[in-house]
Amino acid sequence: MRGRPRVNSQSKNRNVAIPRALLAVIAAIACACLGSTHARADIAPSQTLVLFNSQNAESQAVRDLYVAAHPGVLEFDLNDATLLPGEIDRADYLSKIRDPLRTHLNSTGGTTPLSQQIICIVTTRGLPARIAGGPEFALNSSLASVESELCLLQQDLEVVESGALTRRYRGVVDNPYHLSIAQDIDSFDRSAIETQRSFVEVGGITAWTIPGLTPGDIYLVCRVDAPTVGATTALDNIAALLDRSASLSVKTCEVQALLDEYPQGTGCDQLDDDGGTAQFPALQDYENAAARLSTLGIDTLHDETSAFFRGTELPDQEKPVLVVATYGENHDFGGCGVDPPGPGNYLLFFDNIHPAACFFSIESFNGNSLIDGTSRGGQEQALDFIHEGGSFTIPTVAEPFTPLIADVDYFVANLYQSNMTFAEAAYASMPGLSWQTVPVGDPLAKVTLLGGVTADLNGDDVVGAVDLATLIGLWGSSDCLADLNTDGIVGAGDLAILIGNWD
Repeated sequence: MRGRPRVNSQSKNRNVAIPRALLAVIAAIACACLGSTHARADIAPSQTLVLFNSQNAESQAVRDLYVAAHPGVLEFDLNDATLLPGEIDRADYLSKIRDPLRTHLNSTGGTTPLSQQIICIVTTRGLPARIAGGPEFALNSSLASVESELCLLQQDLEVVESGALTRRYRGVVDNPYHLSIAQDIDSFDRSAIETQRSFVEVGGITAWTIPGLTPGDIYLVCRVDAPTVGATTALDNIAALLDRSASLSVKTCEVQALLDEYPQGTGCDQLDDDGGTAQFPALQDYENAAARLSTLGIDTLHDETSAFFRGTELPDQEKPVLVVATYGENHDFGGCGVDPPGPGNYLLFFDNIHPAACFFSIESFNGNSLIDGTSRGGQEQALDFIHEGGSFTIPTVAEPFTPLIADVDYFVANLYQSNMTFAEAAYASMPGLSWQTVPVGDPLAKVTLLGGVTADLNGDDVVGAVDLATLIGLWGSSDCLADLNTDGIVGAGDLAILIGNWD
Protein backbone atom coordinates (compact mmCIF):
# COMPACT_ATOMS: atom_id res chain seq x y z
CA MET A 1 0.00 0.00 0.00
CA ARG A 2 1.33 3.41 -0.94
CA GLY A 3 2.80 5.37 1.95
CA ARG A 4 3.00 2.36 4.28
CA PRO A 5 6.36 0.97 5.42
CA ARG A 6 6.86 -2.71 4.65
CA VAL A 7 6.42 -5.08 7.54
CA ASN A 8 9.29 -7.54 7.74
CA SER A 9 7.53 -10.87 7.41
CA GLN A 10 10.74 -12.72 8.28
CA SER A 11 10.93 -11.33 11.82
CA LYS A 12 9.63 -14.46 13.52
CA ASN A 13 11.12 -15.70 16.77
CA ARG A 14 13.17 -18.83 16.30
CA ASN A 15 13.30 -19.61 20.02
CA VAL A 16 17.06 -19.45 20.18
CA ALA A 17 17.99 -19.68 23.85
CA ILE A 18 20.12 -17.00 25.47
CA PRO A 19 22.76 -18.50 27.79
CA ARG A 20 21.89 -17.91 31.45
CA ALA A 21 25.30 -16.48 32.26
CA LEU A 22 24.96 -14.01 29.41
CA LEU A 23 21.54 -13.00 30.66
CA ALA A 24 23.03 -12.21 34.08
CA VAL A 25 25.68 -9.96 32.52
CA ILE A 26 23.08 -8.24 30.37
CA ALA A 27 20.83 -7.65 33.34
CA ALA A 28 23.66 -6.11 35.33
CA ILE A 29 24.58 -3.76 32.50
CA ALA A 30 20.96 -2.79 31.94
CA CYS A 31 20.32 -2.04 35.61
CA ALA A 32 23.46 0.05 35.83
CA CYS A 33 22.57 2.09 32.78
CA LEU A 34 18.79 2.45 32.89
CA GLY A 35 17.72 6.05 33.09
CA SER A 36 20.35 7.33 30.67
CA THR A 37 18.47 9.50 28.23
CA HIS A 38 19.19 12.00 25.53
CA ALA A 39 17.08 15.12 25.30
CA ARG A 40 17.03 18.12 23.03
CA ALA A 41 14.93 21.26 23.05
CA ASP A 42 12.16 20.91 20.50
CA ILE A 43 10.04 23.81 19.33
CA ALA A 44 7.08 23.81 21.71
CA PRO A 45 3.45 24.45 20.73
CA SER A 46 3.62 27.61 22.87
CA GLN A 47 6.43 28.83 20.59
CA THR A 48 4.34 28.20 17.49
CA LEU A 49 1.74 30.49 15.94
CA VAL A 50 -0.81 29.48 13.32
CA LEU A 51 -1.50 32.29 10.84
CA PHE A 52 -4.87 31.91 9.13
CA ASN A 53 -7.76 33.79 7.59
CA SER A 54 -11.18 32.90 8.97
CA GLN A 55 -12.76 34.53 5.91
CA ASN A 56 -11.34 31.72 3.76
CA ALA A 57 -12.98 28.34 4.36
CA GLU A 58 -9.89 26.27 3.58
CA SER A 59 -7.62 28.41 5.73
CA GLN A 60 -10.03 28.14 8.65
CA ALA A 61 -10.28 24.37 8.16
CA VAL A 62 -6.50 23.92 8.14
CA ARG A 63 -6.30 26.03 11.29
CA ASP A 64 -8.83 23.73 12.95
CA LEU A 65 -6.89 20.62 11.92
CA TYR A 66 -3.57 22.02 13.10
CA VAL A 67 -4.85 23.23 16.47
CA ALA A 68 -6.40 19.80 17.04
CA ALA A 69 -3.11 18.10 16.14
CA HIS A 70 -1.04 20.40 18.38
CA PRO A 71 -2.98 21.57 21.44
CA GLY A 72 -1.39 24.66 22.95
CA VAL A 73 -0.29 26.35 19.74
CA LEU A 74 -1.07 30.05 19.49
CA GLU A 75 -2.93 31.60 16.59
CA PHE A 76 -3.62 34.83 14.79
CA ASP A 77 -6.60 35.42 12.54
CA LEU A 78 -6.11 37.90 9.71
CA ASN A 79 -9.91 37.94 9.32
CA ASP A 80 -9.92 39.63 5.93
CA ALA A 81 -12.47 38.83 3.24
CA THR A 82 -10.37 40.70 0.66
CA LEU A 83 -7.30 38.52 1.29
CA LEU A 84 -7.32 35.97 -1.53
CA PRO A 85 -5.20 32.87 -2.23
CA GLY A 86 -2.57 32.82 -4.95
CA GLU A 87 -0.44 35.89 -5.54
CA ILE A 88 -0.56 39.14 -3.57
CA ASP A 89 1.05 42.46 -4.46
CA ARG A 90 3.58 43.93 -2.05
CA ALA A 91 1.38 46.76 -0.80
CA ASP A 92 -1.37 44.32 0.16
CA TYR A 93 1.15 41.93 1.69
CA LEU A 94 2.36 44.74 3.94
CA SER A 95 -1.06 46.04 4.94
CA LYS A 96 -2.96 42.76 5.15
CA ILE A 97 -0.37 40.27 6.41
CA ARG A 98 2.92 41.70 7.65
CA ASP A 99 1.73 44.78 9.54
CA PRO A 100 -1.18 43.14 11.40
CA LEU A 101 0.96 40.15 12.37
CA ARG A 102 3.95 42.23 13.44
CA THR A 103 1.75 44.53 15.51
CA HIS A 104 0.19 41.51 17.20
CA LEU A 105 3.54 39.91 18.01
CA ASN A 106 5.18 43.10 19.23
CA SER A 107 2.31 44.30 21.39
CA THR A 108 1.19 41.03 22.99
CA GLY A 109 2.65 39.33 26.04
CA GLY A 110 4.10 40.24 29.40
CA THR A 111 7.77 40.74 30.16
CA THR A 112 8.53 38.58 27.13
CA PRO A 113 6.52 39.74 24.08
CA LEU A 114 5.25 37.23 21.56
CA SER A 115 7.82 38.58 19.13
CA GLN A 116 10.48 36.80 21.20
CA GLN A 117 8.41 33.83 22.35
CA ILE A 118 7.31 32.72 18.89
CA ILE A 119 9.87 30.75 16.89
CA CYS A 120 7.74 29.03 14.29
CA ILE A 121 4.91 30.46 12.17
CA VAL A 122 2.55 28.06 10.40
CA THR A 123 0.84 29.39 7.29
CA THR A 124 -2.23 27.65 5.94
CA ARG A 125 -3.67 26.69 2.60
CA GLY A 126 -6.00 29.52 1.58
CA LEU A 127 -3.43 32.24 2.30
CA PRO A 128 -1.47 33.86 -0.56
CA ALA A 129 1.65 31.92 -1.53
CA ARG A 130 3.66 34.45 -3.55
CA ILE A 131 4.36 38.17 -3.41
CA ALA A 132 4.25 39.69 -6.89
CA GLY A 133 7.33 41.35 -8.32
CA GLY A 134 10.01 41.03 -10.96
CA PRO A 135 12.04 40.53 -12.98
CA GLU A 136 11.49 36.81 -12.58
CA PHE A 137 14.72 35.49 -14.12
CA ALA A 138 17.18 37.77 -12.33
CA LEU A 139 18.98 37.65 -9.00
CA ASN A 140 17.71 41.13 -8.16
CA SER A 141 14.11 39.91 -8.35
CA SER A 142 11.52 41.23 -5.89
CA LEU A 143 9.42 38.07 -6.19
CA ALA A 144 9.22 36.08 -2.97
CA SER A 145 7.23 33.41 -1.24
CA VAL A 146 5.10 34.75 1.59
CA GLU A 147 6.76 32.26 3.94
CA SER A 148 10.32 33.27 3.09
CA GLU A 149 9.47 36.95 3.41
CA LEU A 150 7.84 36.44 6.81
CA CYS A 151 11.11 35.00 8.15
CA LEU A 152 12.38 38.58 8.35
CA LEU A 153 9.08 39.92 9.64
CA GLN A 154 10.83 42.24 12.11
CA GLN A 155 13.17 43.82 9.55
CA ASP A 156 12.07 46.75 7.41
CA LEU A 157 12.61 45.41 3.90
CA GLU A 158 11.10 48.49 2.25
CA VAL A 159 14.15 50.70 2.90
CA VAL A 160 15.64 52.29 -0.20
CA GLU A 161 19.36 51.48 -0.57
CA SER A 162 22.04 52.68 -2.92
CA GLY A 163 23.53 50.06 -5.18
CA ALA A 164 22.33 47.45 -7.62
CA LEU A 165 19.47 46.19 -5.46
CA THR A 166 17.87 49.60 -4.66
CA ARG A 167 15.48 48.09 -2.09
CA ARG A 168 16.04 45.50 0.59
CA TYR A 169 13.29 43.22 -0.62
CA ARG A 170 15.08 42.84 -3.95
CA GLY A 171 17.48 39.92 -4.11
CA VAL A 172 18.10 37.14 -1.62
CA VAL A 173 19.15 37.62 2.02
CA ASP A 174 21.83 35.32 3.45
CA ASN A 175 20.25 32.89 5.95
CA PRO A 176 22.24 32.79 9.24
CA TYR A 177 20.84 29.34 10.10
CA HIS A 178 21.97 27.76 6.82
CA LEU A 179 24.57 24.96 7.07
CA SER A 180 24.05 24.39 10.78
CA ILE A 181 23.78 20.82 12.05
CA ALA A 182 22.12 19.77 15.33
CA GLN A 183 21.87 23.37 16.56
CA ASP A 184 18.54 23.81 18.34
CA ILE A 185 16.89 27.00 17.16
CA ASP A 186 15.80 27.64 20.75
CA SER A 187 19.44 27.84 21.83
CA PHE A 188 19.82 31.23 20.13
CA ASP A 189 18.98 34.42 22.00
CA ARG A 190 15.79 36.07 20.68
CA SER A 191 15.79 39.20 22.84
CA ALA A 192 17.01 41.42 19.98
CA ILE A 193 14.65 40.15 17.29
CA GLU A 194 12.92 43.55 16.97
CA THR A 195 16.23 45.37 16.51
CA GLN A 196 16.55 46.92 13.07
CA ARG A 197 19.71 45.82 11.29
CA SER A 198 21.84 47.24 8.54
CA PHE A 199 21.87 45.43 5.20
CA VAL A 200 25.12 45.05 3.26
CA GLU A 201 25.06 44.18 -0.42
CA VAL A 202 27.21 41.22 -1.39
CA GLY A 203 29.21 42.33 -4.38
CA GLY A 204 28.97 40.45 -7.64
CA ILE A 205 25.90 38.33 -6.89
CA THR A 206 23.24 40.93 -6.03
CA ALA A 207 22.45 39.52 -2.61
CA TRP A 208 22.31 40.80 0.95
CA THR A 209 24.01 39.89 4.17
CA ILE A 210 22.94 41.32 7.55
CA PRO A 211 25.89 41.70 9.95
CA GLY A 212 25.04 40.48 13.43
CA LEU A 213 21.87 38.66 12.40
CA THR A 214 21.60 35.28 14.14
CA PRO A 215 19.13 32.39 13.88
CA GLY A 216 17.48 33.90 16.95
CA ASP A 217 16.49 36.93 14.88
CA ILE A 218 14.37 35.08 12.32
CA TYR A 219 11.12 33.12 12.30
CA LEU A 220 10.88 29.61 10.85
CA VAL A 221 7.82 29.82 8.60
CA CYS A 222 6.34 26.64 7.11
CA ARG A 223 3.20 26.06 5.09
CA VAL A 224 0.63 23.32 5.64
CA ASP A 225 -0.81 22.61 2.20
CA ALA A 226 -1.67 19.80 -0.20
CA PRO A 227 -3.35 19.34 -3.60
CA THR A 228 -6.80 18.19 -4.57
CA VAL A 229 -6.41 15.05 -6.68
CA GLY A 230 -9.52 13.47 -8.09
CA ALA A 231 -12.02 12.78 -5.32
CA THR A 232 -9.37 13.38 -2.64
CA THR A 233 -9.63 17.00 -1.56
CA ALA A 234 -6.76 19.17 -0.38
CA LEU A 235 -8.22 19.07 3.14
CA ASP A 236 -8.35 15.26 3.00
CA ASN A 237 -4.66 15.24 2.09
CA ILE A 238 -3.79 17.78 4.80
CA ALA A 239 -5.65 15.77 7.45
CA ALA A 240 -3.72 12.66 6.37
CA LEU A 241 -0.44 14.61 6.43
CA LEU A 242 -0.99 15.83 9.99
CA ASP A 243 -2.13 12.40 11.10
CA ARG A 244 0.99 10.60 9.88
CA SER A 245 3.27 13.44 10.99
CA ALA A 246 2.21 12.91 14.61
CA SER A 247 4.44 9.85 14.96
CA LEU A 248 7.16 9.16 12.42
CA SER A 249 9.83 6.52 12.87
CA VAL A 250 12.07 4.85 10.32
CA LYS A 251 13.91 1.55 10.46
CA THR A 252 17.02 2.37 8.47
CA CYS A 253 17.27 -1.20 7.26
CA GLU A 254 13.79 -1.10 5.76
CA VAL A 255 14.00 2.04 3.60
CA GLN A 256 15.99 3.28 0.63
CA ALA A 257 16.94 6.57 -0.98
CA LEU A 258 17.30 7.83 -4.54
CA LEU A 259 19.44 10.77 -5.65
CA ASP A 260 19.34 11.18 -9.42
CA GLU A 261 21.48 13.63 -11.39
CA TYR A 262 23.11 13.60 -14.79
CA PRO A 263 26.84 13.04 -15.52
CA GLN A 264 29.42 15.69 -14.89
CA GLY A 265 31.57 16.58 -17.85
CA THR A 266 32.26 19.08 -20.57
CA GLY A 267 29.36 21.50 -20.59
CA CYS A 268 27.55 19.45 -17.95
CA ASP A 269 28.08 21.13 -14.60
CA GLN A 270 25.91 19.33 -12.10
CA LEU A 271 23.15 21.58 -10.82
CA ASP A 272 23.32 20.54 -7.17
CA ASP A 273 26.96 21.67 -6.97
CA ASP A 274 26.36 25.28 -8.00
CA GLY A 275 27.54 28.16 -5.82
CA GLY A 276 30.85 29.80 -5.18
CA THR A 277 30.65 32.57 -2.57
CA ALA A 278 31.13 32.61 1.17
CA GLN A 279 27.38 33.14 1.62
CA PHE A 280 26.32 30.58 -0.96
CA PRO A 281 29.12 28.01 -1.24
CA ALA A 282 29.41 25.34 -3.90
CA LEU A 283 28.57 22.01 -2.33
CA GLN A 284 28.46 18.52 -3.81
CA ASP A 285 25.02 18.22 -2.34
CA TYR A 286 23.76 14.94 -3.81
CA GLU A 287 27.12 13.26 -3.34
CA ASN A 288 27.36 14.39 0.28
CA ALA A 289 23.75 13.42 0.97
CA ALA A 290 24.30 9.96 -0.52
CA ALA A 291 27.36 9.43 1.66
CA ARG A 292 25.47 10.54 4.77
CA LEU A 293 22.50 8.30 4.04
CA SER A 294 24.77 5.31 3.47
CA THR A 295 26.55 6.03 6.75
CA LEU A 296 23.15 5.89 8.46
CA GLY A 297 22.67 2.39 7.11
CA ILE A 298 20.14 3.36 4.43
CA ASP A 299 20.39 1.67 1.03
CA THR A 300 21.10 4.58 -1.30
CA LEU A 301 21.11 4.72 -5.08
CA HIS A 302 23.10 7.74 -6.25
CA ASP A 303 22.87 7.83 -10.03
CA GLU A 304 25.16 10.01 -12.15
CA THR A 305 24.29 8.71 -15.59
CA SER A 306 22.29 10.32 -18.36
CA ALA A 307 19.32 8.06 -17.54
CA PHE A 308 16.38 9.46 -15.61
CA PHE A 309 15.66 7.24 -12.64
CA ARG A 310 12.21 6.58 -11.26
CA GLY A 311 11.08 4.33 -8.48
CA THR A 312 10.91 1.39 -10.84
CA GLU A 313 14.72 1.27 -11.11
CA LEU A 314 15.33 0.97 -7.39
CA PRO A 315 17.02 -2.33 -6.48
CA ASP A 316 14.41 -3.37 -3.92
CA GLN A 317 10.81 -2.67 -4.88
CA GLU A 318 9.64 -3.86 -1.46
CA LYS A 319 11.44 -1.13 0.46
CA PRO A 320 9.68 2.22 0.88
CA VAL A 321 11.55 5.27 -0.39
CA LEU A 322 12.65 7.75 2.28
CA VAL A 323 14.46 10.34 0.15
CA VAL A 324 13.72 11.32 -3.45
CA ALA A 325 16.10 13.94 -4.85
CA THR A 326 16.14 14.59 -8.58
CA TYR A 327 16.86 17.11 -11.29
CA GLY A 328 13.34 16.42 -12.51
CA GLU A 329 12.49 18.18 -15.75
CA ASN A 330 16.00 19.68 -15.72
CA HIS A 331 17.52 16.22 -16.05
CA ASP A 332 18.02 16.87 -19.76
CA PHE A 333 19.36 20.42 -19.26
CA GLY A 334 21.89 21.30 -21.96
CA GLY A 335 21.63 17.82 -23.44
CA CYS A 336 23.36 16.33 -20.39
CA GLY A 337 20.71 13.71 -19.70
CA VAL A 338 17.32 12.46 -20.77
CA ASP A 339 13.95 14.02 -20.13
CA PRO A 340 11.73 12.29 -17.56
CA PRO A 341 8.68 10.50 -18.94
CA GLY A 342 5.40 12.34 -19.07
CA PRO A 343 4.62 16.02 -18.47
CA GLY A 344 5.70 16.53 -14.88
CA ASN A 345 4.12 13.46 -13.32
CA TYR A 346 7.09 11.20 -12.65
CA LEU A 347 6.15 10.83 -8.96
CA LEU A 348 3.37 8.51 -10.12
CA PHE A 349 6.05 5.86 -10.68
CA PHE A 350 6.90 5.78 -6.96
CA ASP A 351 4.43 3.27 -5.55
CA ASN A 352 6.00 2.85 -2.13
CA ILE A 353 6.75 6.12 -0.34
CA HIS A 354 7.50 6.07 3.37
CA PRO A 355 5.32 8.34 5.54
CA ALA A 356 8.48 10.13 6.77
CA ALA A 357 9.78 10.69 3.25
CA CYS A 358 11.09 13.93 1.75
CA PHE A 359 11.16 15.16 -1.85
CA PHE A 360 13.60 17.59 -3.47
CA SER A 361 13.68 18.54 -7.13
CA ILE A 362 15.74 21.09 -9.01
CA GLU A 363 12.84 22.59 -10.93
CA SER A 364 12.13 26.30 -11.06
CA PHE A 365 8.36 26.06 -10.72
CA ASN A 366 7.74 22.95 -8.63
CA GLY A 367 5.74 25.14 -6.24
CA ASN A 368 3.49 26.75 -8.84
CA SER A 369 0.45 24.76 -7.70
CA LEU A 370 0.71 26.59 -4.37
CA ILE A 371 -0.25 29.71 -6.32
CA ASP A 372 -2.97 28.64 -8.72
CA GLY A 373 -3.31 24.88 -8.37
CA THR A 374 -1.68 24.11 -11.72
CA SER A 375 1.68 22.97 -13.04
CA ARG A 376 3.96 25.29 -14.95
CA GLY A 377 6.52 24.39 -17.58
CA GLY A 378 5.54 20.73 -17.42
CA GLN A 379 7.32 20.41 -14.08
CA GLU A 380 6.43 18.01 -11.27
CA GLN A 381 4.60 19.76 -8.46
CA ALA A 382 6.05 19.13 -5.01
CA LEU A 383 2.55 19.13 -3.50
CA ASP A 384 1.91 15.89 -5.41
CA PHE A 385 4.39 14.24 -3.05
CA ILE A 386 2.13 15.03 -0.10
CA HIS A 387 -0.77 13.36 -1.92
CA GLU A 388 1.42 10.32 -2.66
CA GLY A 389 2.05 9.80 1.05
CA GLY A 390 5.28 11.70 1.79
CA SER A 391 5.48 14.39 4.46
CA PHE A 392 8.22 16.90 3.67
CA THR A 393 9.19 19.04 0.68
CA ILE A 394 10.66 22.48 -0.07
CA PRO A 395 9.41 23.77 -3.44
CA THR A 396 9.89 27.18 -5.01
CA VAL A 397 7.26 29.64 -6.28
CA ALA A 398 9.47 31.20 -8.99
CA GLU A 399 12.94 30.90 -10.51
CA PRO A 400 15.18 30.23 -7.46
CA PHE A 401 18.57 29.79 -9.23
CA THR A 402 20.49 26.63 -8.44
CA PRO A 403 22.82 28.00 -5.71
CA LEU A 404 19.74 28.99 -3.68
CA ILE A 405 17.75 25.76 -3.65
CA ALA A 406 17.57 23.80 -0.39
CA ASP A 407 20.43 21.39 0.38
CA VAL A 408 19.42 17.74 0.69
CA ASP A 409 22.49 16.88 2.77
CA TYR A 410 21.81 19.37 5.55
CA PHE A 411 18.14 18.46 5.58
CA VAL A 412 18.98 14.77 6.03
CA ALA A 413 21.57 15.59 8.69
CA ASN A 414 19.07 17.50 10.79
CA LEU A 415 15.72 15.76 10.24
CA TYR A 416 16.82 12.14 10.15
CA GLN A 417 20.25 12.01 11.76
CA SER A 418 19.80 14.65 14.48
CA ASN A 419 16.08 14.15 15.25
CA MET A 420 15.26 17.84 14.78
CA THR A 421 11.92 19.31 13.80
CA PHE A 422 11.01 19.78 10.15
CA ALA A 423 11.11 23.57 10.61
CA GLU A 424 14.70 23.43 11.87
CA ALA A 425 15.83 20.96 9.22
CA ALA A 426 14.20 22.97 6.44
CA TYR A 427 15.76 26.30 7.39
CA ALA A 428 19.17 24.79 8.10
CA SER A 429 19.08 23.59 4.48
CA MET A 430 17.86 26.83 2.86
CA PRO A 431 20.62 29.23 1.71
CA GLY A 432 18.49 32.36 1.52
CA LEU A 433 15.57 34.27 3.01
CA SER A 434 13.20 36.76 1.39
CA TRP A 435 13.37 34.54 -1.67
CA GLN A 436 11.38 31.78 -3.43
CA THR A 437 11.45 28.69 -1.19
CA VAL A 438 8.46 27.34 0.78
CA PRO A 439 8.89 24.52 3.33
CA VAL A 440 5.70 22.43 3.11
CA GLY A 441 4.87 20.05 5.96
CA ASP A 442 4.15 20.07 9.66
CA PRO A 443 6.92 22.25 11.12
CA LEU A 444 6.78 20.48 14.50
CA ALA A 445 7.03 16.98 13.01
CA LYS A 446 10.06 14.89 13.92
CA VAL A 447 11.43 11.60 12.63
CA THR A 448 12.95 8.97 14.90
CA LEU A 449 15.61 6.92 13.13
CA LEU A 450 15.80 3.34 14.37
CA GLY A 451 18.79 1.07 13.93
CA GLY A 452 21.70 1.63 11.64
CA VAL A 453 25.37 0.89 12.03
CA THR A 454 25.67 2.56 15.45
CA ALA A 455 23.29 0.10 17.20
CA ASP A 456 21.05 2.96 18.36
CA LEU A 457 17.91 0.89 17.99
CA ASN A 458 15.43 3.32 19.55
CA GLY A 459 16.74 6.52 17.98
CA ASP A 460 17.59 8.44 21.16
CA ASP A 461 21.24 9.05 20.17
CA VAL A 462 22.40 6.76 22.99
CA VAL A 463 23.42 3.13 22.68
CA GLY A 464 22.37 1.75 26.03
CA ALA A 465 19.93 -0.27 28.08
CA VAL A 466 16.87 0.43 25.95
CA ASP A 467 18.67 -0.75 22.82
CA LEU A 468 19.89 -3.80 24.70
CA ALA A 469 16.35 -4.64 25.78
CA THR A 470 15.17 -4.26 22.18
CA LEU A 471 17.87 -6.58 20.90
CA ILE A 472 17.06 -9.19 23.53
CA GLY A 473 13.39 -8.95 22.65
CA LEU A 474 14.27 -9.73 19.04
CA TRP A 475 16.76 -12.47 19.89
CA GLY A 476 16.58 -15.34 17.42
CA SER A 477 14.55 -13.41 14.88
CA SER A 478 15.67 -12.04 11.52
CA ASP A 479 14.42 -8.51 12.22
CA CYS A 480 16.83 -6.23 10.39
CA LEU A 481 16.55 -3.61 13.13
CA ALA A 482 18.72 -5.65 15.49
CA ASP A 483 20.56 -7.79 12.91
CA LEU A 484 23.59 -5.52 13.12
CA ASN A 485 26.01 -7.89 11.40
CA THR A 486 23.44 -8.72 8.68
CA ASP A 487 23.86 -12.48 9.00
CA GLY A 488 20.12 -13.07 8.97
CA ILE A 489 19.59 -13.72 12.67
CA VAL A 490 19.73 -11.64 15.84
CA GLY A 491 22.24 -13.23 18.14
CA ALA A 492 25.57 -13.06 19.90
CA GLY A 493 27.35 -11.31 17.05
CA ASP A 494 24.84 -8.46 17.13
CA LEU A 495 25.07 -8.26 20.91
CA ALA A 496 28.84 -7.89 20.63
CA ILE A 497 28.40 -4.98 18.20
CA LEU A 498 25.91 -3.28 20.50
CA ILE A 499 28.16 -3.66 23.56
CA GLY A 500 31.10 -2.37 21.49
CA ASN A 501 29.14 0.79 20.71
CA TRP A 502 27.83 1.27 24.27
CA ASP A 503 27.67 4.87 25.42
